[in-house]
Amino acid sequence: MSRLRIISRFLFCLCWLIPAGIKSQDAPKLSDTALISAILAKAGDARGDEAIQLYDSAIQTAEKCLSYGGSEAYKRAVKREMIKARLRLGLVYYNRIEYSKALDIYYLALNESDNLGDIHLEAESYFNIAEVYLEQSQFSDAMEFYNLSLSAYKKVNDNISQFWCYTGLGIVQKQCGNYKDAVEFYNKALQKANSAGLNYEEAICYNNLGNVYRKTGEFARAMESYQKALEEFKKLNEETAISDCLNNIGNLYLDNGDPFRALGYYRQSLEFAQQSKDEYRLIIRYKNLAGAYTELKDYENAGMYLQDALKLAEKSGDKSFLASCNMLFGKLHSAKNDYIVAAAFFRKSMNLYAEIGARYEQSEALVELSTTLLNQNLVSEAIDYAMEALEIAESTGSLKGMLDASLCLAHCYEKAGNSGKAFYYLKNAIELKDSIYTAEKYRTIEEVEAAFARSELKKENEALTRNSILQNQALRTRNIIMLLLALSLLLGGALMRLIYKQRKAARQEAGLIKEQSEQKIEQLSQDLTSKERELTSKTIFINQKNQLLEKLIKELDELKNSEVSARSLQQLQLQLRRELAPNAWKEFEIQFNEVHPGFQQRLLEKYPELTPAERRLCSFIRLDMNTREISSLSGQSIKSIEVARTRIRKKLGVSHEQNLTNFIAVI
Repeated sequence: MSRLRIISRFLFCLCWLIPAGIKSQDAPKLSDTALISAILAKAGDARGDEAIQLYDSAIQTAEKCLSYGGSEAYKRAVKREMIKARLRLGLVYYNRIEYSKALDIYYLALNESDNLGDIHLEAESYFNIAEVYLEQSQFSDAMEFYNLSLSAYKKVNDNISQFWCYTGLGIVQKQCGNYKDAVEFYNKALQKANSAGLNYEEAICYNNLGNVYRKTGEFARAMESYQKALEEFKKLNEETAISDCLNNIGNLYLDNGDPFRALGYYRQSLEFAQQSKDEYRLIIRYKNLAGAYTELKDYENAGMYLQDALKLAEKSGDKSFLASCNMLFGKLHSAKNDYIVAAAFFRKSMNLYAEIGARYEQSEALVELSTTLLNQNLVSEAIDYAMEALEIAESTGSLKGMLDASLCLAHCYEKAGNSGKAFYYLKNAIELKDSIYTAEKYRTIEEVEAAFARSELKKENEALTRNSILQNQALRTRNIIMLLLALSLLLGGALMRLIYKQRKAARQEAGLIKEQSEQKIEQLSQDLTSKERELTSKTIFINQKNQLLEKLIKELDELKNSEVSARSLQQLQLQLRRELAPNAWKEFEIQFNEVHPGFQQRLLEKYPELTPAERRLCSFIRLDMNTREISSLSGQSIKSIEVARTRIRKKLGVSHEQNLTNFIAVI
């Protein structure tokens, strides 16, 4: 009986222990996915190596959980978390420009998503793979995976992700020089953003559209798009996007032949990129700064920034970045008249652009190579490269590319002694230049930027007004409290102490106002200095432009006896002369009045007998310019300027013993 009793009790206990054991094994499984999610959340707040370690830990935890087995629902949940961990780990490597590692991880996530049958994760994997291919300038592969991602996102009706797919497709088409297709994709993305009320994504579209308009020579539309994007990014405080927008506006001014203003935008953009330590954007900022400094003939700074860009480009392995760095090195050596080395860099850049299918940039490299070969008297080879550049530019519809190639061909045929073809391509270049760089278009760009600046200033004034009202209310409240305290105090000593505090506060406030006034005066002085530098830069640029046009006019005089008709040459000369003094004076007058406000008005009031031309000459003398410089800028002969100076002396009552420049400087 005792043995049976013992066995029965053992079986009874075993019946209770087995279910308890099953429960104890199931309990951890229910918390496995929550544990992996917690690790992913922690990794999302981490950076660099710490983030990589946490994502690896999440993946290892998921693999360990799957090795224990479990229900199908449980395993699917764990697999989803593991795929999310892989996708986020790939993003870390992508941001570190370690593209090969990122690609391996994304492909692994894609296979697991496909096996799991999760369309959303599969679409995300396709998209991330496309992003890596885009950064490596493998445009056909990027196009394929963006389309696969778009199809998958359409199945799950994810409009936001569809927006990013259309944006990626637009970038690929822009990089390949298919600008019409790029605009079409960007507009589709813009429709998605508008319908979903996505302000940030809408600004992204405007920024990308600005890039396309800049490439096609529609500079006013480009500036308008950039300013719309920049305004929205500032509202959202998106510093990375603000940096991109400022960089793009700098590119626009560089294309318009204003490297000084472009430099200002590049520097602002660089500050944001340096703060975030974004290596991808630092490459772009460094090489753009190098390009601007090269245009300004500051070769030391250009070389320094270009070396920094090349180091990061080599680290990334991005052929597009490497090609652009080689292009800038070629320009730098060409500016130093080291044409053999420059040609080697341009060839390397041309081959890299051709390899990745960047046709617009390939056309630019061909023009630069042709110009360098022409400087080495390799005329026939230079003509072949320039002709190839023109064909590519025409296929992409790039007006600027066609202008550069036509000018290059005109120089080539001129050096080859073929004046007929030189005239033909020069005429084409002038027509293209008039359609791109008209004064009206440039003014439109300036007006768009000025309108944006006025809008920003209005917002600042409104904010200051609100702050002033709040300060006045606070001041009134403080005065009431002080009055109540004064009335409640009966002792004379306390009253005297209160008066002393009021006087001390007034002195401090007066000191603060004085300090603010001094700072404002200093800022105005700096602004004036900046305007003077900008005026000098504009004057030099106009002077160089007029000298170039005068040289062309003289050369056309020599061609009158050739096969080209004299009438055609005279018409061309007349067209070139229109580019001289009037346009130069309009641009000069605007800048001069900003730096020396009221000078022209004072001159007119004191000496009304002066003619407009004489007042204009006084403006040049006010800048301490000599007769030869005035002649170059105004288009007048040196003798006529000397005669005009004599008339001005008489009308101003300045004797020959007095210095005319010093006299005008104090008006």
